[in-house]
This record gives sequence, structure tokens and C-alpha cells, in this order.
Amino acid sequence: MTPSPASDRHRSAPSGARRARYGRAALTVAAAVTLAVTAPALGALAAGTAAPAPTVTVDFTNPIGALARHAFAGTISTYGGAAALPASTAQRSHLAALGLGTYRVPLQWNGGSPVSAAGGGPRDVPGATWLSAIAATGATPTVVIGGATGDNAFTAADAAAMVGWANGPGGVHVTDWVIGNEPGNGGMSMADYCRLFVDAAQAMKAVDPTIRVAGPAWSWFDSSALQQFLTCAGSVVDVVDYHHYAMGGTALDSAQALAETGTWESEVQQVEAMIRATVPDRADRIEVQVGEYNWSWRADDGYPGWQGDDRFYSPVAAVWTASVAGHIARAGGRGHQYSDLNGALGLTFEDAAAAAHFGRAVNDPMPSYRGLEMFTGGGVFRGFGTTLVSATTTLPDVEVFASTGEKDVVLINKSATTARTADVALAGFGAGTAQVWRTSDTSAFDPPTQVSTSAVDGALSLSLPPYSVTTVVLTPAGTATPSTSSSSSTSSSSSTASTSGAAAVPAPATATSSAAASSRPPRHRRRVLG
Repeated sequence: MTPSPASDRHRSAPSGARRARYGRAALTVAAAVTLAVTAPALGALAAGTAAPAPTVTVDFTNPIGALARHAFAGTISTYGGAAALPASTAQRSHLAALGLGTYRVPLQWNGGSPVSAAGGGPRDVPGATWLSAIAATGATPTVVIGGATGDNAFTAADAAAMVGWANGPGGVHVTDWVIGNEPGNGGMSMADYCRLFVDAAQAMKAVDPTIRVAGPAWSWFDSSALQQFLTCAGSVVDVVDYHHYAMGGTALDSAQALAETGTWESEVQQVEAMIRATVPDRADRIEVQVGEYNWSWRADDGYPGWQGDDRFYSPVAAVWTASVAGHIARAGGRGHQYSDLNGALGLTFEDAAAAAHFGRAVNDPMPSYRGLEMFTGGGVFRGFGTTLVSATTTLPDVEVFASTGEKDVVLINKSATTARTADVALAGFGAGTAQVWRTSDTSAFDPPTQVSTSAVDGALSLSLPPYSVTTVVLTPAGTATPSTSSSSSTSSSSSTASTSGAAAVPAPATATSSAAASSRPPRHRRRVLG
């Protein structure tokens, strides 16, 4: 099979090739709350009829933790030419609406003229243009420092100079920095990487002590490598970063991939435990982020679909993305989906031929965009709140995540064939209004539709179609029902960047041509995915 254009940009599988997995903890249901539903659209109860025993229980009086800073995040690949963020008003509009809190972008010092550090990325687009374009979406930029000849081919002096460039007078202030990328894939030992990391971190903080530095950006969840990193760099690191893709070396069955999404939550928890054990005096100041995640790290993973793994273009991708994002968030981590534009792996379509194949246009949202949108609101409905609360279910193949601050409930049906009825008890929420939004289980690219807006009083009942994500936006009685996303947890407009002078990305001849794209040179050395 001829690899899709996107697969040309991806690394070979990491040695050992299978990533560690952990089973999902069993979910239990709290005591039943027998409150009547008053909304016919949500499944009204006849007068005098007892409410069914709940199959989902959300307890708004039981907070389980605050969302991480920028819990829902993404990556700017710097690919796409005319479709890329600085050049495309459509791309800026879609990413602004999605409302992610921060985007990683790979940049190199380049002798004082920073540009993309992604393998095969553009070298004629100034780094400041990428930072300004990110800020224009309302997100903050996170810079992944790379080199001209390799992901980690830079010096501590280069890294410090990058901080001075970005955070000096007239710069686009960058708080978050990732030092290098996937060192193991390039044959760099953890000991060598640690020396680079510590030297770079100290030099960078000498320029601006307010920044936060992340590493080791390991290519997969390797607890031994992460422990080694914490032992050598725990005194200076601010964010422990690693990557986790569901597959890539070989294709997994969809049901198996969905069954393993709880792994992302348990991995974050394991890293948090490592931090507490290794550097207890700094534990409350060190964050955890999954610096890259996606359904697969390449389209050509062995799945026999259109141009490889065409499940990227199906409802299962939205369901999987929402599930992983929810698990990372519930563990207190930050998750960066990879990436905005990269063939099948994108949040939006990069290639005109692929878009046309599915009846879409370049820059139109992909299913993974829709999955994240069910947490952020996508500018359509109010996004997830700032504090997670207890949410449990007894329904098979169903997951539930809930928040307060803004009272939202996200329900995910991971079954390919079976619809479920969720009888939801809402402890700590009395009379009010429920807006119900849902992804399509048949048209993966469509925006979520509003199923109903109805009065509720402590409980509701709703159907969960196969392969669907449902978000319930709850508003107490006497409060205006929100019409657009307003959650402060998912986006930020605090960047000081000026975007009025951002330069457009020159469009390469292959920007939207599928035939030309297939002749691109191999990109196994791309910087952010490696």
C-alpha cells in the first residue's frame, strides 16, 4: 500500500514499540436520587411515577480536583502552506472557535532568525509570525525548542537566546517552553538529554525567571525513563512531558483502542506519584502534560482503509479523542492533541483531495476537533468548568465527566452498535435548565447539534447513540441560559501579542495538491512528532 502523505512525516516506531497500558478503574454508582424529570424532550415521567434508579450519578457537591492550566490543548505543526494558521483566515477562525488554551509550536533559533523546527516545515516564515497567529486565536503559545539538524541539536545558549527573543521588548511573551523533543528516538541517552535540559533550563531562567520549562518530551510513556529524568532534573523542571499515541507500529481494533483510553488517566497519576516521591518539596509546582496524543502516530499503521487508517475520518475518532481528553483532564494533566494540520492526524483538513473525498473543504474540522469541542464548547455552547466533580456510571461502554464552576456533564458512548439510555441523578443541582448537545454518530464532520433545551429538577434521562459524545450544559433556575462558550478553563486571551502585522505564510506549490503531496520527501525527522 502506498503511504498517505501524512505518513511520510512520521518516525519509525520507538524501540520496544508497545506502550504500557493500564486498565480502567471500575466505575460505581452512588445512591439513587429519585427526582422527577420535567422535560418531555429528555424523557419525562408520568405524574406519580417513580424516577428510575440512576445509571449515571453526578455529584456537584463532591469536587475531585481543579482542571490543570490549559487542560485542553493542541499543537501547531507548521505544515499546511496556504492552509496553515498564519495564512488562512478559515484556520484562524476554526481554532479560535475551538477555544483550546495553548498550542505547542516547534521553533529553532536559526542563528537569530527563529523559524519552524519541524522536519520539512517552512523556513521562510518567521517564528514571530507563528506566535502571533496562535495568540490571534485567543490561545497562548508554547514553544518546543528544536535545532536545524535534529530535535535536540541546539545549545543552552540557543535556548536562552530564544527566551530573550520572545520575551524581550516587542516580543510575543511565551511562558511555556519544551526543551527538545523525543530524545530517545534520535539515539540520545537520557543522561545526555538531562545535561542539555538542566543547562538549558538554567540559562533560560537566567533570562526570564518567570518561564516554565518542560521535558523530556519522551516519545512514549516509559516510567523508567521518566523516573530517571525526574531524578536528574527534578530540581529545575516545571512540567513533566511525554507522548502517547494509541497505535502506529501496528493498528489496533477500534474496540480495543477505545477500551484502553483510561490508560492516559492512570499514566498521569503515576507521573504525579513519581513527582511526589522524588521531589516532594517541589511537587505542588510541577505539572504533568501529555505533550502529544492522537489515534495513531501515522496514517499508514496497517489498517486497510482509504489511504491507510481512515478511521481518523470516522465518528470513532471523535469519541476516542473526547475520552482521552477527559481522562487526562480528570487526572489533573494537560493534553496536547497532535496536531492542527498533518494529513489524517489534523484537527482540520490539510489536503484538498482528502477533503474532497469526504465532501469537505481544506481547513474544515475533522472528527478529533469535534471530540475536543464537546469539552470546550467550540464557541457554540458554554464550555467545561474549572473544577471536576464526581461522576460515575454503571452503563457498559459509557464514560462520564462533569464539572462545576460551570455545571457541564459530558457523556461518551464508546459502543459501535448499541445505544444507551442514561438516567442521570444530579446531586447538588435542583431546578434549572439543561441544554443537550451531541455529536453525530453517522456524519463525523458535522458540528454538534442541540438535541433539546428543557427544564430539569435534579435528574434527567437521555439517549446516547452509538459512537457519540453528549454534553449537557446545566443552568440553575433564575440564571440566563448561556448561548456560547464562556469557560475560563479552556482558553485564554491574556497573551500580549500584537497580531495586526503578522505575515502570511507563503504557499508552497504543493500546499493543496494531493498528487504533489505524495511526492514529498520522507519526513521521518519531523520535530514535534519525531
